[in-house]
Amino acid sequence: MARISDPPLTTGARVTLDSLGHAGQASVLMALKPKSTLSWDEIGFICEGMAFASRALRPATTGINEEFSLGPRGAWILSLILNGVVYPLDIANVIGSGRSLISAELARLTEAGLIQSRKNPEDGRRTELLLTPLGEEASRRVRAGLSEIVMRQLGSYTREEMLLCARMLHDFRKAAGETGAL
Repeated sequence: MARISDPPLTTGARVTLDSLGHAGQASVLMALKPKSTLSWDEIGFICEGMAFASRALRPATTGINEEFSLGPRGAWILSLILNGVVYPLDIANVIGSGRSLISAELARLTEAGLIQSRKNPEDGRRTELLLTPLGEEASRRVRAGLSEIVMRQLGSYTREEMLLCARMLHDFRKAAGETGAL
């Protein structure tokens, strides 16, 4: 298929939109469509929102962290385990912290009676984490707090708008090389 930047196929030949077919026409039109541009004020507005948005979520995790003498990631780790992220290395990767920091947090969670570990049934070399009944109850409290905060802060938006926002944030993290199940 000829591209706009290709030289003519023969001297005097011209590539027209009609000669490209439907798929080619769509590609050309997409390439010609100007990208959205934002002013610095708009970019700053987006960056400020992303940089400080997580502060609004702290009240949902602070109570659990204080009640059980956990570090700042403790309640988040409970949520990850509840969501199926059960291997310490995977938790470290999702949170973006070193393994030693996560190990210290897992020790606090174990000491508090919120999690326990067991050997993976298929691969005895791997340890997987499980919530205790107390850990499940604490996770439910975190989820309830997060749900209340999100709905209070974003409840005036439609479900579709909230999911679009979440998709955009997820895509932003993914483009930065982070993975995450939060």
